[in-house]
Amino acid sequence: MNMDFRHRRPGSCSSGLILGIGVILLGVVFLLEQIPGFEGSRLLGFLKDLWPLILVAMGAARIQRGRRPSHGWVLLVVGLFLLAVTLGHGRFDAFVWPAMLVCAGIFIVLRALNRQRRMMPEISETEDYMRSTAVMSGFKHKILSQAFKGGELTAIFGGFDIDLRQVVMEGESARIDVFLLFGGGEIRVPENWEVLIQTTAIAGGIGDKKLFPSAQNPRPKLILTGTIFFGGIEVKN
Repeated sequence: MNMDFRHRRPGSCSSGLILGIGVILLGVVFLLEQIPGFEGSRLLGFLKDLWPLILVAMGAARIQRGRRPSHGWVLLVVGLFLLAVTLGHGRFDAFVWPAMLVCAGIFIVLRALNRQRRMMPEISETEDYMRSTAVMSGFKHKILSQAFKGGELTAIFGGFDIDLRQVVMEGESARIDVFLLFGGGEIRVPENWEVLIQTTAIAGGIGDKKLFPSAQNPRPKLILTGTIFFGGIEVKN
């Protein structure tokens, strides 16, 4: 099944793949500097200063995949620190402390969410329970589960696109808990599903644009819970 889970996330990029792509792009920038007319280019100089984004992306990928997340946080923090150094040209006071505060805040939020969302292992560790996190990134997944149990979606300075149109629920209802902070997402559901919105939104919300289903009783119910800060979700068919 092409699904996004805690232990198997085939739709995510590996940190090794991101490293390889980053090195290639960095090499291309250095090659362009050797071409007459590009010497001393301010744009190329700026692009070279962005090399710590490679570490940031690798860290975000490790966190999203759930593979050694502690290592991912180290890469993310180190990458943001080095990015502040290169862009600030030594002005640590202007960039480093804000970057450290952002990282610390994201870490606290994710730890709190893990404690709050604690599910029974027999549910959360199955292949029919969706769990995805986007930190300064995004993900897009098409779920094909035929015994869907629900899931958790987190987007912090990021977004997601989830397609549930081929999903069959295990029971009469399933719950997806969402947390958005300066992020957004789109959830596509089957036409015969009923969507119940029970989220708390602050400077954000959920837009329900799905079609009115034909009469069917009972209808599978998707319950959306969680919190949205400065973001939004769009539900459609």
